Amino acid sequence: MSTNRIKKYTLKEYFEIEKTSDIRHEFVYGEIFAMVGASRSHNRIASAINTRLYMQFLNTTCESFMSETRTRVNNDLYYYPDIVVACNPEFEVIEGVDNLINPVLIVEVLSRSTARFDRDTKFREYQQIGSLRYYLLVSQNEVDTTLFTRQDNNWTNQNYNNLADAIELPTINARLNIRDIYLRVQFQQG
Repeated sequence: MSTNRIKKYTLKEYFEIEKTSDIRHEFVYGEIFAMVGASRSHNRIASAINTRLYMQFLNTTCESFMSETRTRVNNDLYYYPDIVVACNPEFEVIEGVDNLINPVLIVEVLSRSTARFDRDTKFREYQQIGSLRYYLLVSQNEVDTTLFTRQDNNWTNQNYNNLADAIELPTINARLNIRDIYLRVQFQQG
């Protein structure tokens, strides 16, 4: 019986790969996972959210970043959220590579294949980040968003599935209209 062992990488090896690679990789407890392309709907939703946040943050200390910003969850876990917001952003530099360390809001755009992982595993992992106050999940297959909000050390959630709804983010003084998030998104039938 043969067993294929999964290669484990050190953090240093991971960052060396990231410096020279044309594609992004996430680092998950010694394993490296290549990031795959996204659908048009995914890109439209992420772009709409980032644009609206960017415009609201023009005269503030907060910034929104798209999926090219690696975010440290802990010393063994680095993800590329679809959108991440930080106020007075702080980066650690490892092997010459930037890593955001103080996100306030993380947004993940869900597909059928990633929804469960983003809703369960990633959410549990992201909760380790002390600065995180909001975790927003946005479906690309239907009008369906869930905002998780941290108050003290407790998380609550609110669902939004009506185009007339608006998501309020008072900690960062921002608002996202559901209609704007889903602008130009065409849902597949069936």
